[in-house]
Amino acid sequence: MAQTEYLIIVEKYGPRAYGAYVPELPGIGVAGKTEDEVHELVADAIRLYLEEYDRDDARTENPVVVNHYTVTI
Repeated sequence: MAQTEYLIIVEKYGPRAYGAYVPELPGIGVAGKTEDEVHELVADAIRLYLEEYDRDDARTENPVVVNHYTVTI
């Protein structure tokens, strides 16, 4: 499988509550008690997602992040 980079959004909801999702891969969302835990979980979820798409030959092109921004107000 070719290597591709994905933008992962990690959010902190409380002292021991984190979540992460991948905007380019709909349906991937994970939650855990630490940032490291959600990092591992989202990596596993991406692998499973891509394996399923490869198995189904449903992927026609690789997702690409055009750019990402941080806004400070």
